[in-house]
Amino acid sequence: MDVPRSAVLGPPTGPGRPELSPRNRRLVAGAAAGAGVLVLGSQAADWHATTILLGVTALLLLIAGRDTLLSWPVLLGSVIAVILFIPIRRYTIAGGGPVSLEPYRVLIAVVLSLWFAAVLVDPAARVRSTGLEGPLLLFCAAILISLGLNVRSINAQGISSDVFKTLSFFASFFLIMYFAASAITTRELLDKTIKGLVAGSTLISISSIVEWRTGLNVFNHIDRVLPALHIVPLPEGDALVRGGRVRAFGSAQHPIALGALLVMMLPFAMYLFRRSGNVWWLVSAAILTLGALATGSRTGALMLAVLLVVFFWLKRTETIRMLPMLLPLILVCQIVMPGTLGTFRAVIFPQGSSLISEQAGGAGDGTGRVADLGPSLDEWGQRPVFGQGFGTRLPSNEDKVTNAPILDDEWLSILLEVGAVGFFALLWLYVRGVRRLAKAAKPDATDYGWLLTAFAAATTSFAIGMVTYDAFSFTQVTFISFMLLGLGETALRLAPGKAPPPPVRLEAVRSNLRDIGATISAGRVVPRER
Repeated sequence: MDVPRSAVLGPPTGPGRPELSPRNRRLVAGAAAGAGVLVLGSQAADWHATTILLGVTALLLLIAGRDTLLSWPVLLGSVIAVILFIPIRRYTIAGGGPVSLEPYRVLIAVVLSLWFAAVLVDPAARVRSTGLEGPLLLFCAAILISLGLNVRSINAQGISSDVFKTLSFFASFFLIMYFAASAITTRELLDKTIKGLVAGSTLISISSIVEWRTGLNVFNHIDRVLPALHIVPLPEGDALVRGGRVRAFGSAQHPIALGALLVMMLPFAMYLFRRSGNVWWLVSAAILTLGALATGSRTGALMLAVLLVVFFWLKRTETIRMLPMLLPLILVCQIVMPGTLGTFRAVIFPQGSSLISEQAGGAGDGTGRVADLGPSLDEWGQRPVFGQGFGTRLPSNEDKVTNAPILDDEWLSILLEVGAVGFFALLWLYVRGVRRLAKAAKPDATDYGWLLTAFAAATTSFAIGMVTYDAFSFTQVTFISFMLLGLGETALRLAPGKAPPPPVRLEAVRSNLRDIGATISAGRVVPRER
């Protein structure tokens, strides 16, 4: 017998408690929203009272619209919104005590817990395969073996808690990938999710252009709207200025990470323009490009070039036809952000050099990628197969004494921590994901082929961009990149005319276990097939 959804979320009716009609639910939601506006407008001096009122408002909204707000796509959208708009490591929840409670951590923990519970009790909730299980399992095995082989060193250095924290972070990346792949079940929901990502990133890009011109970062003032948040000030210094202009941070942890995020969203804006013909998505693509330039990031420039190469590879004819659109974009860039292109040319090719040939500095301080390469490879040669242990290299920062220099090369860091096996597994993950997308995208001349191309381009740009910065140290862009991996596999699953095998349901596993138990209890022996 089918179990109604109300049996999971709690019965809405009972003795003397008639169910709210849709009209009454809207009234309750409107009243709750109005109360929230009054609370925010009052700017109460006591943040404890304000936080309680905001919590009550959110609870009323949740009760009024629980059928919609508790759906998996909406919960995924809420995770995306928090990751995009509440800067990670810049805000904590006030009153969190000794534990740093960041909004995204709390939300992801709640959402994933609800998802796990639903998978266990609800036959309709499924964990969908991504097709990337092989490299993921190999990478996880490399992580565990690297830690097992270096457990004495980890205990001797007293960094076990830091290693566990890094491990939990990576686990959340993988879990959010599977959640994204499982939450979206239709083309319409996939398009809505992509629209949310692009629209949100466009707003961030607009704020980045404003920050580049004025120095004002609007994301440093979110605590004025949400008093429950406590801001952690950004570091200040010459590193945040390039070409005489402020490098935009936006909602990211660093201009490099912001540039990488905006570039990854660019191909999806082009897909939405091709699918709908709405010129505003083309405007959004231009804004995303300008926002990436506002970060002054050479990594962003490299990733833009990678996008163009991937589109030439998979959609050459259509890409050539769209190249003339770059001319008005260059003109707009010169008007809105004068001097940006010249600054980039001077930065990327300093005195006849190139993007990555930065010998000065070196010694692992994050300023000399090539200079760091030789010493790092010598260090890797001491433990080449499984490395020094995942998460054991803790780059220096202002808060505590650590044991490793900064390497502006995530691939090199992975090689040192989990060795050749882990390096190969991670490379296999990205190569396999891109090849699966490219194989389906190249012969598809429809707008769906452009969707698959957008996923392939974004994933490739992130993977190659990892060569020029420590990507996994920046949580926002890494979370989004793993979401895109999951959504890309969803796009493959939902491709027109494709009927993928259904995912394994947990109730089938339970049924098999019951049959085995009944067989054993009855004393029957199943003969082996010859």
